[in-house]
Amino acid sequence: MSKGKHKPSRTKQAGTSQDSAHTPSKKNKNPARRAPSKKAAGKKAVAKKSSVAVEKSVGRGAERQPPTGSKATGKKVAGRKATRPERRLLPGEAIEFRDESEKLTVSDEVLNSRYVKGDVRIVTEAARYPLAGILNMLQETVKTDDGGETELRYELDPEYQRRHRWSKERKSRLIESFLMNVPVPPVFLYERDLARFEVMDGRQRLTALSQFYADEFALEGLEYWSDLNGRKYSELPSKIRDGIDRRYISSIILLKETAADDEQAAMLKKLVFERLNSGGVRLSSQETRNAIYDGPLNQLCMKLSKNECYRRMWGIPLEPTEDDINDDNEEETTGSEDESTKSGERMYKSMEDVEIVLRFFAYRQIDKFKAGLNRISAFLDRFLIQGNGFPTDILDAYEDLFDSTVEFLWECLGHDAYRVIGTERSRQPTKVVFDPIMYVASLPEVKDAYPRLKKNKRIFRGQMERMYREHEALFGGRRTNFSDAQQRNARVQEAFSAAIERATRP
Repeated sequence: MSKGKHKPSRTKQAGTSQDSAHTPSKKNKNPARRAPSKKAAGKKAVAKKSSVAVEKSVGRGAERQPPTGSKATGKKVAGRKATRPERRLLPGEAIEFRDESEKLTVSDEVLNSRYVKGDVRIVTEAARYPLAGILNMLQETVKTDDGGETELRYELDPEYQRRHRWSKERKSRLIESFLMNVPVPPVFLYERDLARFEVMDGRQRLTALSQFYADEFALEGLEYWSDLNGRKYSELPSKIRDGIDRRYISSIILLKETAADDEQAAMLKKLVFERLNSGGVRLSSQETRNAIYDGPLNQLCMKLSKNECYRRMWGIPLEPTEDDINDDNEEETTGSEDESTKSGERMYKSMEDVEIVLRFFAYRQIDKFKAGLNRISAFLDRFLIQGNGFPTDILDAYEDLFDSTVEFLWECLGHDAYRVIGTERSRQPTKVVFDPIMYVASLPEVKDAYPRLKKNKRIFRGQMERMYREHEALFGGRRTNFSDAQQRNARVQEAFSAAIERATRP
């Protein structure tokens, strides 16, 4: 098992306290939605706490609103500035993002010195492996450093790169290429420790070869050697077996000496990964993260992406089959129990379902990343790198927060939870809905109101539909800058506030 892929044991710590970045004073509680006169306020000395509780989490925007007792009428104010929920983070959760807008000028002398020292230079060596030995090679084990357990010398992790799996026909064409001596690209290995390797690129090729030599599939779809279709390795004519056995597959190994520390190693691995996949089928951002930045938080996102309610709301297959992950599959899944969609299957194949879970956690700190959703990939990279170092109590709290929020939204809104319901945009779930509704629904004040909202689902749904109709353009796919994200947060929060208030009335 490679470093960083262990899953630490976690002890549940209920009732984790939360920090609040800013709490408005009482006289500045957001009255923009409804501000009665002083006389009316005196008659209603007992405020509806459930509604106000949600509004307490409004940040700077609330301070610009008129104070209670002003002439505000409660009507919609044209051009009002967006309010934004107060940032509430767990102790130790806050992450600092570097401002890379200012770059220092480096002299030629410094650049030459860095190059001579080999500051950023990959150290490699080449190797060739006989096909007949691939199966044994991938099964070879070595003792760990402590000498108590064993691990694979060559780690061929099924989750390492991607979920795409080759069909039997595609595997067969690879075998046919070796049979005809057609050049096959080399595989790339990374030396994670001395004489211990991870497969960076070429997992599908190595998997196909090992399965072929293990008689796990019969050849099919061969073009030039069609007479061999239906035969497994052990069933091939002897001379043809010998011909395949004498072939080699080449490899390029990135040696451990490439990087001075783990952080540089991750950077260089990411560089190689991106360059290797600049042609052909490009890896998605999350596939790259899964390979380069694997760790406790990444593993948690993998686990939470299997939440059944979450998968149903996105149309992701509940129990993915070979057809769902084979590259050659082009048919829509139609099952009343699964209810998966073509877009949901694509999300699963590209690991976008895992990325969206990561997005939920990172979005809690979106106010620190002024580039907003325009550079969401860089935002998620930085968050995951640092988040993999979170203590187990934060990861436990994350798991509870995600599961409870998803289950609440599924119970109240079902398949429509991440859709712009009540509008023409309601056909598909979207991230511009997922981000704010998951963020607001996970606020402590809103979680306290879950029982009331569950009992009044029609009221809750009605408020959400009304809000989406009034602000439909705001939830368009191209509204991705920082201001748009903050406005969506505020509008969704207002809808929740109104629903909680109505659900509290006798």
